[in-house]
Amino acid sequence: MAKKKTSKKKKTARNFSDDKRITKEATRAGELQTNDESGAASATSLLSRIRSLAGVFFATLCSLVLIVVLLLTSIEYNSFKTTFYQKEYTKLNSAETIGISQEELMQTTEGLLAYIKGKRADLDMEATIKGENRPVFNEREKAHMVDVRTLYFVERRLRALGIVLFLLFMMFTLKTSDKQFVRNLAKGYLIAGSVCLVLFLFLITMILKDFSGFWVQFHHLFFNNDLWLLNPETDILIQMLPQQFFYDLVVRILGMFAVETIILAIMSGVGLKKLGSGKTTK
Repeated sequence: MAKKKTSKKKKTARNFSDDKRITKEATRAGELQTNDESGAASATSLLSRIRSLAGVFFATLCSLVLIVVLLLTSIEYNSFKTTFYQKEYTKLNSAETIGISQEELMQTTEGLLAYIKGKRADLDMEATIKGENRPVFNEREKAHMVDVRTLYFVERRLRALGIVLFLLFMMFTLKTSDKQFVRNLAKGYLIAGSVCLVLFLFLITMILKDFSGFWVQFHHLFFNNDLWLLNPETDILIQMLPQQFFYDLVVRILGMFAVETIILAIMSGVGLKKLGSGKTTK
């Protein structure tokens, strides 16, 4: 009888030990599963964070390219707007200074702009100047305009490349942003706009403080010769387009550019405020 009771106690103790071991194993398995789930959640969170940063990065690149394209577009639009030339000629009394009729001055201007665009083969134009029918431009002026036309073609290629890069970075932004696409675009534009604002203010300060110095530095930067140094006493080109003309043109270009970029900045700021810093868009 005693043996029977002892055997029963041993069996009970063994069962209790087995239950305790099973409980420990189950607890450990649960902890491992929890750790795995926590690790997976952390990895998912990290990947999500990386994608979000990538989205903002590509949106910023996209915005920088867009800003450059807007500037180049403003340059081209205003530089070839003939009504602006008409107003400037009237303001500066250009026809009287040159000794040419307003009609022939505008015809010469249209021919000059057509040449820069590559729509005219040469600058062999004649006009009645101070009562004498003569060629409008001399060889030095023509040689300088070859450089100007080359610069225009470079600008056109850069603008085309900018549009391609803009679309490419836009695609990357879309792929890395998911539901944060609009928010990332707005945030990226504000980042790019802040950088460009500093450069813009620096440029404006230079222009307002010393436009002559700015204009000289511009020519040194973009031309590798001194053909741009013309004589205002004898060269018709500089009489048509004196420094004051270019000052007004640069102000007009930067004014249009500023309006466009400010409108986009306001739209981006309002968009971010409506969406919230962390909310997603469907």
